[in-house]
Amino acid sequence: MPFRAFHLAPLLGCLALAGCGAASADVHRDPSPAQLAQTAPLGTTKVSFEDQTRHRPLVTRLWYPAAPKTASTITALDWIFVARAVPEAPMATQPEKLPLLLLSHGTGGSMSSLAWIGEHLAAHGYLVAAVEHAGNAYGDDTPEGAIAQWRRPLDLSRTLDALLADSRFAPRIDANRVGAVGMSSGGYTVIAVAGGLYHPERMGEHCQKQPSRRGCRPDARAILESLPDRDAASSSYKDPRFRAVFALAPALGPGFAAEDLADIKIPVGIVASAQDEWVPLADNAGHYAALIPGAELTVLPKGGHFTFLSLCNELGRDRARDICIDIDPTVDRAAVHEQVGKLVLDFFDAHLR
Repeated sequence: MPFRAFHLAPLLGCLALAGCGAASADVHRDPSPAQLAQTAPLGTTKVSFEDQTRHRPLVTRLWYPAAPKTASTITALDWIFVARAVPEAPMATQPEKLPLLLLSHGTGGSMSSLAWIGEHLAAHGYLVAAVEHAGNAYGDDTPEGAIAQWRRPLDLSRTLDALLADSRFAPRIDANRVGAVGMSSGGYTVIAVAGGLYHPERMGEHCQKQPSRRGCRPDARAILESLPDRDAASSSYKDPRFRAVFALAPALGPGFAAEDLADIKIPVGIVASAQDEWVPLADNAGHYAALIPGAELTVLPKGGHFTFLSLCNELGRDRARDICIDIDPTVDRAAVHEQVGKLVLDFFDAHLR
């Protein structure tokens, strides 16, 4: 298990068997508009697909390199997340083919909550597609959706199907260079498409031993037993089209034993905080890294689970303090993004290019 340590902070997202919440601090660091604007031109668009087999919507936001003369802008996604990609900007014509990364948010998150990493990767020549996981997303987060995490991996595969069949995007995608990035429950999701087999009963046993731990729902067993597709929980969702995956503060680690991760043959990168208050390092990122063959783990010594959500504007810091204001006032969220963005970019540059 290769190991690195950065002296910066952690990652984000709500997690699978919990509601969301975090302690707040009164100190924040405003993003610099100059820093946000003075980078490569970016475009973004929102599209809607559907998994007709499962009758499941696949609302997706894409980020991409924009034409050279595209003007910079500062906008807000979901009203609170600072972003700079220009809506419906023309896509850059070169290179003709782009590597594609699917992006998976955490429980209770949205396709916009990880806009920072989508923009960062698009600024360096990637097409990034963030799918919103129905039933497990902001504004559409049900107890059933939070337990039925195994519905998420197929969202990535079906969105990939749709993109490769869409005349707007298919000609620009290099189908031999496809990867995925996920945060928290999204971290589990990308590990599942890499070949991990999740067992909710293992997660249940873990929670029985420490029921007060965040991420453990007292009603999880009852909800699980009520789900019509519960037998699909431990099915394989391995998709060989994904050539490398990166998990940010991945959740659901206790739901996996060594044999459940042995079939992962592609490169896996993992980064997490030693102080993560929602998905403790030893049970989650550290557990995955110890059991996934060849996985590379980077541990950040401080910061909270939500540090790696996108930067928030004033409205977000006022009305969404739990996710917009970091629990550690010494953490500079923008600096964390810069450092982890480089880590993720270097990983995919090495394994997809």
